[in-house]
Amino acid sequence: MSGKDGALQPLSSLKQDHKNARKRTVQSKNLIEESINRYGAARSIVIDESNRILAGNGTVEAAAASGIDKVRIIETDGDEVIAVRRTGLTEESKVGLALADNRTAELAEWDKEMLNTLSSEHDIEPWFSDDELMAILADNESDFNEDEEVDDQSGKIDAVFQIIVNCRNEEEQTATLDYLMGQGLDCKAMNA
Repeated sequence: MSGKDGALQPLSSLKQDHKNARKRTVQSKNLIEESINRYGAARSIVIDESNRILAGNGTVEAAAASGIDKVRIIETDGDEVIAVRRTGLTEESKVGLALADNRTAELAEWDKEMLNTLSSEHDIEPWFSDDELMAILADNESDFNEDEEVDDQSGKIDAVFQIIVNCRNEEEQTATLDYLMGQGLDCKAMNA
């Protein structure tokens, strides 16, 4: 088969996107694999002319991990929607497949470093407002456990409360500072 009929190629001929700004969490990765193991492949992906995956990196990884070794390529220039028709699914499987598709996307995270790089190299404004981008870039995971019991420190605290945030680079520092100042906090940047 060729062209719009759908050429079969080895799944291994596809290349992960080196500019992918989305990364899967362990839970997301496991759920994509679980979905493929339960329901089989059901989602289309997007590749470019050199087989670079533009959308569907996690789907391809999970398919390979689940033993799928081929991909059917449909050529299009974007003037039509490509639909994958899955047959043989029970109503239970249809519901499970739809939920798995939406939930795994929700569980993925932004690769902050790549998103920051892309924002400096490309116009990503249609997809992220400046405030949204700053919030994502400033959102730092912490080791704080709200359920952990902490000794009362109130007698040891002065009138000034400070937080030190270590940033990976100047762009992240600027985005974090701008975000915090936008929240009405009195902040200053420091370089060590």
